[in-house]
Amino acid sequence: MQNKLALKISAILICVAVVLSSFSACSDKGDAPEVITDADAAYNPVWVVEPSLSAQLIQPLVHPVYNENTKHYDVHYADCFKILVDGKYGLIGTDGVMIIEAEYDEIFAIRDGDDYIAVKKDDDGDEQTYIHSDTYKTQSARKKYNTKKYEYCWEEKTDSPLFLCSESGNVTQEDFAPVLPEAVKGVNKEGTSYLATGKYGLYVNGTNLTGMIYTNAGVYSDGLIALESNGKWGYLDSEGRTVIPFEYDAVWGHNALGGKDTAYECYEGCITVTAEKKFGVIRSDGTVLIPPVFENATPVVDGRAFVKQNGKWGVIEVYKNEEPSQNPTESIVSTSSLSSEDEITSTTEESSTTTTTTTTTTTTTTTTAKSYSAGNYIVTADTLNLREDPNAESKWLATMGKGEVIYVDKVQNGWGYTSFRGKEGWFNLRYAEKYR
Repeated sequence: MQNKLALKISAILICVAVVLSSFSACSDKGDAPEVITDADAAYNPVWVVEPSLSAQLIQPLVHPVYNENTKHYDVHYADCFKILVDGKYGLIGTDGVMIIEAEYDEIFAIRDGDDYIAVKKDDDGDEQTYIHSDTYKTQSARKKYNTKKYEYCWEEKTDSPLFLCSESGNVTQEDFAPVLPEAVKGVNKEGTSYLATGKYGLYVNGTNLTGMIYTNAGVYSDGLIALESNGKWGYLDSEGRTVIPFEYDAVWGHNALGGKDTAYECYEGCITVTAEKKFGVIRSDGTVLIPPVFENATPVVDGRAFVKQNGKWGVIEVYKNEEPSQNPTESIVSTSSLSSEDEITSTTEESSTTTTTTTTTTTTTTTTAKSYSAGNYIVTADTLNLREDPNAESKWLATMGKGEVIYVDKVQNGWGYTSFRGKEGWFNLRYAEKYR
């Protein structure tokens, strides 16, 4: 009996030990640090200005310029930003220095111009201040600035395109002749008015390529256009192909043409996107440059963007504001009669290397030069430099992206002269094709 009792007591003690051991193991597991598997945590921003600026909001200033040659609004972001502090707006540069103190009720970029208007609202009427974009000097303004606005629409009852011009409340119909892909807004005519249906489509080469299946749309820029489907935004190219999937959100209050709540445009080959209340930056081919880790972010302008982290704003460098190393070859090998010991030198800007071939016999190289003329061209290279003079060694002014359509005013030695986002210069026509 005593042996049986001893065995029972031993069994009970063993069970208790096992249970206590189990609790101990659970306790150790609960106290263990969380394993961080989020790859986004590895992102290390290059700060130009550390997060130190207190602001409710920092937004881009958008100059939509109507291009008479392409019949399209070219989107140009200003090189300063609008900052909201204590309910008032001012201007700030990407060095984090205030340019115009925050004392206005609104600041906006002038349509088809480079300057800005600041407004102070008053019971006796709005007080306007004109701000020069080159000097930021201010002067009193009472003038009513350009209110003319062109819209590409699609009349759903007749299933046909409309090109509408609105000014001072009057809407007139004009010829519909877009050169670039355009988002068409669904409308129906009721008497003399055109009522929006809330639907959008993509109009390319005289055809409504997608049908009226989208619920909002941005502006075609840098070869891509933002469209909304089922509450999410994605980006299509000029052929209607989805390049950036429909998984992003709208940016509150943004629209390049005066509305609100669209996604940012593709600009400088980059797109600032937002998902689940976090902001990041992707390239126009979908490559992630900055994962969605910030509380807010602006578009990338001249290689920099304002971002918000831990409640404060700072400035990061997305890429250096210099000629990007991935640009395609721009130089053209000269074609001429070569004698003994002459050198053919070809320089590639991408790798900055020089390949030299030395001839040992008298040789004549003959190449048929391609004939170029003024007109619209579409960029076929991933990136293409705009330069001060028509040669690959001259000063770099800007970079154009694949799918960008520009108008060439004149041609010289295989280079085209154009105006791109407020800068005039030359680009190598070998990396573009005539566009209709």
